[in-house]
Amino acid sequence: MIYRQTIEVPSYLCDEFDRLHPWAAIRLCQEVTEYHGNATGIGFKTLVAQNRAWVLTRALYNIRRLPDAFETVELSTWSRGHNGLVAWRDYMMTDKDGKELLSGTSYWPMIDMTTRHVLRLNDVIKGYENHDILATEHREIQKVKIPNDVQPDGEMQRRVVFSMLDHTRHVNNSEYIRMLFDLLHEKEFDTQQPFVIELNYNMESRLDEDLTIRHWQVEQEHFIQIDNPRAVSVTARIARI
Repeated sequence: MIYRQTIEVPSYLCDEFDRLHPWAAIRLCQEVTEYHGNATGIGFKTLVAQNRAWVLTRALYNIRRLPDAFETVELSTWSRGHNGLVAWRDYMMTDKDGKELLSGTSYWPMIDMTTRHVLRLNDVIKGYENHDILATEHREIQKVKIPNDVQPDGEMQRRVVFSMLDHTRHVNNSEYIRMLFDLLHEKEFDTQQPFVIELNYNMESRLDEDLTIRHWQVEQEHFIQIDNPRAVSVTARIARI
């Protein structure tokens, strides 16, 4: 099934200009994923009872326009299938006239909560309904590579605090995006203009860890890397479309 949800954009998820924050738009995508999972028997509560959980490893979002506070939008999501280890999920957000606001695609493996090992999906979601419909122009998401011949031109520190954690007990994926745009604000990046954001989630970050967020710019492309004390946590690329 394609799962659809009509949403009135809450003002508390909006910025100083009463536009939906980029991190909040992506958090809503994660939320509709949870609703779809619950409706089809593979949501968090069902899986955690089996000591399993979905984890997001890669994502790409085309953001054409961030909707205004109290604007009514439709957010839809569907599964595009899987390759045995990774499930592919797409998103579409449209305004009341059906015009695209956001489109996205993402990679979701399932892990054993104790061992953190990736599980095979063939039996776990056997018979699950998939739709081979591309929300974006990307059937596959490439790995984000930080340029190695350019020096970083911005840096900030963040400590992982309680409010950043979700029910998996590590930093929620959208919280990293909040950090990215806090740093990009210093570069006067205008979120009113369309942009694409590509993300690789490499290593979870935990409570009380200190994170270092670094920025590189190559012409109109922005690259950001978030490191925790153990490894590279997130790499991202943000560019105009």
